Amino acid sequence: MNGSGLTVAIVGGGNVGLALAKILAASGDHAVRVGDCTDEAVARAGAHGLDARLVDASSATQLGEFLQHADVAVAAVPDRIVPRVAMAALDAGCHYLDFSIPDGMMPSRGDAAGRIVLPGCGVSPGIADALVAGLAAEFGEPVDIELAVGAIPAQRTNRLGYSLIWNLDGLFAEYTAPCEAIVDFAMTELPPLSELTSLTIGGTAYEAFCTAGMMGSMHDLAGGNVRSLVCRTIRYPGHLDYMLLLLDDLGLRRRRDLLHTVLKRGLGETGPDVVLVQASARAAAHPSLERRTTIRIDASPDYGNALAVGSAAHAASLLDQIATAPARGGAWQPGTFDDMLESRFTRNIIRIEREALELT
Repeated sequence: MNGSGLTVAIVGGGNVGLALAKILAASGDHAVRVGDCTDEAVARAGAHGLDARLVDASSATQLGEFLQHADVAVAAVPDRIVPRVAMAALDAGCHYLDFSIPDGMMPSRGDAAGRIVLPGCGVSPGIADALVAGLAAEFGEPVDIELAVGAIPAQRTNRLGYSLIWNLDGLFAEYTAPCEAIVDFAMTELPPLSELTSLTIGGTAYEAFCTAGMMGSMHDLAGGNVRSLVCRTIRYPGHLDYMLLLLDDLGLRRRRDLLHTVLKRGLGETGPDVVLVQASARAAAHPSLERRTTIRIDASPDYGNALAVGSAAHAASLLDQIATAPARGGAWQPGTFDDMLESRFTRNIIRIEREALELT
C-alpha cells in the first residue's frame, strides 16, 4: 500500500468486526483496536492478539474515549446502535464506515469538514451496489438490471436449505416488508416474496425472490439510464414454498415469537456458508444481449464465515483507499467495482466470472 497506515477503531467484535480486525492486523499497515460490550467478544479478539477493550456503545463517554486519536471509526454493530457510533465518530473527527443500509440521515461519502463517510460497506449493501453501478455505467442507453444476492449454507442440509447465518429478526423484516425496485426509471415497491425466478450458479440450481432492504445506495440510479432494477435474495429451491407454509398456511406471520423459536431450535448452524451474487444487464433496445457477472465468496479458516469475510474484505479495501485519499477538504470518491476487485484484500477472496450472452 502506498501512503500512511490508519488507526482504525472498530466498534463491535462480532463476526464482521473480528474478521475486519484480523484482516487489517495481518496486513501490518494499519493499527487496529476492537471495542465490544461483552467479555466474550473482548476475550475472543484478545485471543487473536488484537487490542480489545470493553466499550458500551450506549455510553457517549465510552465511545468518545475509544475513538480518541483514531483516524477511522467502523460500526460493526446491530442497526439500532449504528446511529450512536456514527454520531460519536463525527464528534471525534474521524472518518467513518459501517455495514448498514444507508438511510439518508448520514452525509454520503463526505461532509463539510472533509471527513469521509461510507455507510453500507459490506456485501449487500456494498459489493452488490458497486457491481450494479458498474454495470449501469457500461451502458450509454436505457438498461434493465436484475440483481440476486444470497448468504446460504455451502451444502444443503435441510428442506428449508437454510441455517442461522444471520439475525432472524432481520430475516423476518426482509421477508415481510415491501421491496424497493426501479420500474420505468422511477422508484417503486414490489410485494415481499414476489418475482420468483430460477438460476444456476456453478452447476447448482437456486431460486431467487424479492426481499426488502436490498436497494441501498442503488436509489441513486433512479432517474438515470436504469429503466428497471429488481433485487432478489438467493435460496435453495423450495425455500420460498416452505416459508409461505410457515408464514401463511400455519399463521406464523402473526406469531413472530413462535416462528423465531421454531427456526432457532430447528435450524442451528450447519457448517460453512457461501455468499453468491449475480447481476445481469440488458440494453432496453437489445434485450437478447445480456452481460452477466457472478461472484462467489467462501468461508475462510483464518477469518470466519463467508458473509463476514466478504464484508470485511470490502471494508478493508475501502480503508486502503481512505489511507491514500487527498488531504481533508478535497473532493473524494470511492473507487470503482474493478478497483475493489484489484485490492490486495479482495483479490484472493472474491471469485468472479463475467459473461456476455446472446439469449434465445
